[in-house]
Amino acid sequence: MRRLLVPAVAAVLLTSFMPQVADAAKAPKVKKYSVTMKKAYLPAVPNKGTDDYRCFLLDPKISADSIIRSIEFVPQRKNYVHHAIIFRVTDADLVEALEADKSGIGWPCFGGTGLGGMLSSFISSPWLSSWAPGRGKDISPAGYGTPIKKGERIVLQVHYNLLAASNGMVETDQSKIIIDAIPAKGSNIKQLGIELFPAPVELACPPGVTGPLCDRDQSLIDLATRTTSKSALESVGINALCRQNPYKPIPSLTSRCDKVMRSSFNIISAGPHMHLLGRSLKLTLNPGTSSEQTILNVANYDFDNQSSTLLKSPIAVKPGDTIRIECTFDPTLRQKIPQLKDLEPRYVTWGEGSSDEMCLGIVSTSK
Repeated sequence: MRRLLVPAVAAVLLTSFMPQVADAAKAPKVKKYSVTMKKAYLPAVPNKGTDDYRCFLLDPKISADSIIRSIEFVPQRKNYVHHAIIFRVTDADLVEALEADKSGIGWPCFGGTGLGGMLSSFISSPWLSSWAPGRGKDISPAGYGTPIKKGERIVLQVHYNLLAASNGMVETDQSKIIIDAIPAKGSNIKQLGIELFPAPVELACPPGVTGPLCDRDQSLIDLATRTTSKSALESVGINALCRQNPYKPIPSLTSRCDKVMRSSFNIISAGPHMHLLGRSLKLTLNPGTSSEQTILNVANYDFDNQSSTLLKSPIAVKPGDTIRIECTFDPTLRQKIPQLKDLEPRYVTWGEGSSDEMCLGIVSTSK
């Protein structure tokens, strides 16, 4: 069941941190690497869907072991790029990645990269960075960063939301990534990690709204048809992980999940990810106890501003602590938002399409 953890996000959406240098006079030399998708790609959706998840193998030609200072994803078609995630390619998965992208226009990858034979590689493939509306260059606070090896390849996953294409016109995309890095040799940068906190989404059709897809089972079948069969399994799996009935869940406008920590770390930043029906998202450490702390509280969620929040001071987490995520939604927005109002009414679950939903907290950590 652990392999059913979290699909691509819809995602979305994670912050990866890289070091800034406080004293410019003593700063190590920064080297810039720029890599563009090998060929222009024309997004296309499967089975009358509205979303295309595509992965591209890129070689930034890293010339020496380095510490990433910043990563910037530059979408060519920003209007219908829903989000992007940059994954590290492990040595074990490189041969498979080369085969998958031998055409130069990538491969379909609902969920994670699809590499390594995992049911969902959203977590099993290490993240380097991500982009979502409202986010620019991804820069870390001083003292933190992400190592990258000489010659290491990366996978760029792009979620194209064709509901947002201007006047329904879809053009080819050839986005790029820009990396600023410093030499790893002699660096004392602290390495950052990622913790993901998902919660199930179970939104029934609003009162007075009816249709065949207002039946949850039919909605999950449609989800699998529009994306992949994994998507329906992921929705079931997240319910199970959050100790909720995976087959007969109770619909609610609020999503919640508690996760017990098994290791010690410090929280450096946190960010939200929901889709178009999301209203609020909150992350809490040890809720309902004398040691309760708010990690993140986004009272008015804005899909077009999913930037992470750098904490004023790190929050220490130890084994046995609980982190709770809570999200609220307004399913009546499906009848109001231009991208959604002409779609068939549906019972909304966790899913990778822009017309589906997510409740996901993305936390950057350091030991």
